[in-house]
Amino acid sequence: MSLQDLVKFITQQAVIQLDKPTTMRKEERKQKRSDKASLSFRAFGVIPMAISWFLKRKR
Repeated sequence: MSLQDLVKFITQQAVIQLDKPTTMRKEERKQKRSDKASLSFRAFGVIPMAISWFLKRKR
């Protein structure tokens, strides 16, 4: 992929994003944030999540 193709692609994506209404962009941003995994899961993997599930089940 040449530099010109890359610049063309980035420009197209920017124009598409700017053409969307503001409310739609905000909703997409909120959706992305809510779909994120918790910090402990992202940083350390499945182990902290498994431990928390185990501790919750014990109670």
